[in-house]
Amino acid sequence: MRRTCVIGAGPSGLAASKVLASRNVPFDCFEAGSKIGGLWRYGNDNGMSGVYASLHANISKESMSFSSLAMPETYPVFPHHSKVLAYLEDYATSFGLHRHITTGTEVTSVQPLDDGGWAVTRRRRGDTNAEAETRRYTEVVVANGHHWDPRLPAPAVPGAEEFEGPAVHSHAYRSPEPYAGLRVLVIGMGNSACEIAAEISRTAARTYLSARDAAHVFPKMLLGRPADHLVWSPLSRLPLPLKGPAMALLLRLTRGAPAHYGLPEPVRGPLTAHPSTSDELLVQLARGAVTPKPGVSSFGRDTAAFTDGSREPVDAVVYATGYSISFPFLDSSVFAAPGGRTELYLRTVPPRLPGLYFMGLAQPAGAAFPLLEPQAEWISDLMEGTVALPSPADMEQAIARERRRHEKTYVSTYRHGIEIDVRSYRRALRRELRAGRRRARGTLLPLPGVTGPAPAADAA
Repeated sequence: MRRTCVIGAGPSGLAASKVLASRNVPFDCFEAGSKIGGLWRYGNDNGMSGVYASLHANISKESMSFSSLAMPETYPVFPHHSKVLAYLEDYATSFGLHRHITTGTEVTSVQPLDDGGWAVTRRRRGDTNAEAETRRYTEVVVANGHHWDPRLPAPAVPGAEEFEGPAVHSHAYRSPEPYAGLRVLVIGMGNSACEIAAEISRTAARTYLSARDAAHVFPKMLLGRPADHLVWSPLSRLPLPLKGPAMALLLRLTRGAPAHYGLPEPVRGPLTAHPSTSDELLVQLARGAVTPKPGVSSFGRDTAAFTDGSREPVDAVVYATGYSISFPFLDSSVFAAPGGRTELYLRTVPPRLPGLYFMGLAQPAGAAFPLLEPQAEWISDLMEGTVALPSPADMEQAIARERRRHEKTYVSTYRHGIEIDVRSYRRALRRELRAGRRRARGTLLPLPGVTGPAPAADAA
């Protein structure tokens, strides 16, 4: 009997569950937390949420909405995390998903079976007396997210073990109160680093923001509209050689030069890295409440030295250094993401692991929510056999081609290993759906002298 296992009930798992339920595909969804919502549940008892008390989405409500359910018009443009959670709960209720979801249940192992299918072992989270249960599934959809496993600098900054003040990853940050009156160093230049540094600076004695590389900081609004709406504007249709300079000019006109805020001029264009978005940081930099610093070279007991030779007294450190992509229930010999890179066809399918699919391992400049249901629809089509995949060798060739394109487009850091252009990804997915239907009917023939599928954007 065919049955699918979905791991996780955050946005990706909910989207997968919604599509499977709408098609009457038998499935079970397991969530380690006692309630749904994933990282959007403040204080989630699964330990995987890094949401802090004041966090608002840095993506507009329109861009965050699933394709089948819009966020309420009454929501502000950038909703508070509690409103995003309420939206996810409404989504689950609207489509009758709760009856498919078993909460408080941790998947501990997913192993391929010799005769096909997958052995999934689960147990009640936190119950040391509960026996683990293993069940066979024909397919497994991995939707455990990629913003829950804190990543610290490796190797560690010299002297980090000698530093005597509190040092935490941003995953553990909840509010600025513990930092009032202190000299605080925030390390990183992503969204969390920018917003946390700005918030802490309201009450801290001094706030330093350290980044190894200069980055573009986007305001949340551009030309009177949410900046993420530019993804669907005429600007996005420009050829890549023109798109970057056009965005740089727009930033210069609306935000001004980075030097106005004490920031160094970025070497790379604004579209080669995931955008860091913060209005408040720019204000706090202009006020002098946040002091930008280059990378940290070493720590002392109560000091931090920087790569420009300067040294500052520091009482506390917040590492906003991102997250690792990890799958604790999968042996690394089965699947892993070394260096933050995933060997997945269209960010979804491992070529030589039939019946295993991954959801949400694509990081667009805007929100990923609108991509999730189309991705789940494709997975469901594959399960039902209405579309067929290319051969494993052809998928591997497509992944390699996209890897080369990716390396030419984005900076080669861990953070950008799953970065995508949302328009290119959606086009590639539509092309693959058409080709997959022809393969399923047996009508797709290779072109003379050509092996493998046509190049697909963002296949890796």
